[in-house]
Amino acid sequence: MLGLLFAAAVVADSPVVRRGLADILGSSPEFRVVGSAALEEARMLDVEALDVVVEDIPDDATPEAALSRVPAGVPVLALVGRPERARELVRSGAQGALRRDASSESLTAASRAVAAGLYAFDRETIGPLLAPTAGPSDAGTLTQREREVLELVANGLSNRAIGEALGVSEHTVKFHVRSLLDKLGADTRADAVAKAARRGLLTL
Repeated sequence: MLGLLFAAAVVADSPVVRRGLADILGSSPEFRVVGSAALEEARMLDVEALDVVVEDIPDDATPEAALSRVPAGVPVLALVGRPERARELVRSGAQGALRRDASSESLTAASRAVAAGLYAFDRETIGPLLAPTAGPSDAGTLTQREREVLELVANGLSNRAIGEALGVSEHTVKFHVRSLLDKLGADTRADAVAKAARRGLLTL
């Protein structure tokens, strides 16, 4: 990054969307678009050359799966169709979230903020982040993967070991552990295991 010139890349499955995002950012003197990739190709982006990645998140993709395609260490501004996905995206590593139909001005301003190390959201996506987190009443809604993580947590495995056992990244494991703590109303991993056992979700 030189002065106020930010290096950006755009990631989207649709070539039309990629071209549109690149045109919007490229029209600003603050940005230089140095990369464009489909979701499956995002890992090939040059991390050292980037200040921000603007990624269009498919409606049917889980946040952790979509964001894991972008090389670690690059700030991501996520574009979503459903604003309520913002909380999951932030937990999975995004530093900002906008509606997919956000204006060019909003996209440029949010990209600038994320590139500068800030978090950026619009009025719709900030709502889910300010809403109360899931409480103990949600304990019965654990996903199959969350139950698998819970079993391994109960066995004393670290996040890295859990990731190796399940074939996922350590970052993804952290996301699931955080979700478990929220749903069980627990403050620590040990507390989560104890509460899960009391509710019949885990056999010790």
